[in-house]
Amino acid sequence: MTECLSETELLVMRRNGNEELVENIIPHETDYDSVELGDVVEIEEQPSCEDRAFDIHSRTGFSSGNIAAVVEDIFDETAIVRTNNGLSTVTRVPSHVSPGETIAVTAGWTYHGRLSDSPPDIDDLLPESETSDDYEWRYDDDISVTLEDIGGLDHIKQTIKEQILQPLDTENEELRETLGVTLSQGLLFHGPAGTGKTRTAKAVTNHVDGDLFIVDGPELVSKYYGETERQIRDVFQEAERAAETSGNPSIIFFDELDSMAPSRGQADETERRIVAQLLSELDGFDERGNIIVIGATNLIDEIDQAILRPGRFDTQLEFSKPEPEAREAILRISLKNTPTATDVNLTAVAEQTSDFTGADLATVVEQAKYLALQDGKESVRMEHLRISVARRKEVQE
Repeated sequence: MTECLSETELLVMRRNGNEELVENIIPHETDYDSVELGDVVEIEEQPSCEDRAFDIHSRTGFSSGNIAAVVEDIFDETAIVRTNNGLSTVTRVPSHVSPGETIAVTAGWTYHGRLSDSPPDIDDLLPESETSDDYEWRYDDDISVTLEDIGGLDHIKQTIKEQILQPLDTENEELRETLGVTLSQGLLFHGPAGTGKTRTAKAVTNHVDGDLFIVDGPELVSKYYGETERQIRDVFQEAERAAETSGNPSIIFFDELDSMAPSRGQADETERRIVAQLLSELDGFDERGNIIVIGATNLIDEIDQAILRPGRFDTQLEFSKPEPEAREAILRISLKNTPTATDVNLTAVAEQTSDFTGADLATVVEQAKYLALQDGKESVRMEHLRISVARRKEVQE
């Protein structure tokens, strides 16, 4: 039984998973006081009216069809458990059950039995496709973008050259060892969406000739117990193997880092475990000198402060919306392979696009190309850019 709607009507779940209403005619003089949530009841099927529950078969569910759950906390015969669907409440939990144990839970969210004194091995619970060694973190597409292809962000590009590219230059290897220069292994890119954080991470990879591993924070956070921590370990191990094979540093790019490393003071138990695992991997930098980790976030204030301490993300670079000169540079780079008419004035376009991000400006250029195509023109004209800017402003509003 999944719900007692009234003294005479019950909501039950059949063994095939279907829910239906049945009439409650279970007498009070049974072995139990009354029917309760989670009971297995015997049903008398009626040919022309509502089926009837006439007896209580069991208080602990069936031996099959139950789900595994890890106990997070327990009080007053009620447990907070974690399943593959998140946190839930389970009732009728015996006093001998302790947090950390794995129990079987009935369809009515009642205790059925004890499975293990510890959480299960996540590889035993996941479908084969989700435990495969064929990870999808590595970015295998050719990366053509370089730092020179990024408009504006001069202070960020200069910092990357000083702390990443120059120390890695083979010509500077002897001098680097003499001076004891340590490669900055943790960079945090923060700022509004569309300001070039991901594009810059790709450009860094192109300059160091290493493998890029892009990890999307929201996609990494798994519904399965312990799976996110496992995947964090896996991506670092995979990046380390790639670096050993290529001889060049691997770059791990964590996009939307705030989603996987929130402040632990406001996080639940799962999020705290994820932060702890990430900290463990970041603290292994001394052993992983061939891995550069870049994090990106739009919400730096929501990231756990331990992640931001020196030795983890040593360099924090703020990406902001471009100034007029930077906007003009972005427009010029976006149009560098596109024929433009003599009336195109990128300075004027840059002045008309205040509060635009780099992504907005790239969209403006692409829309202008489509307008030129519709007009049957072989080059982008100023009129196309003006219309594209106006349409982008409408979208923003």
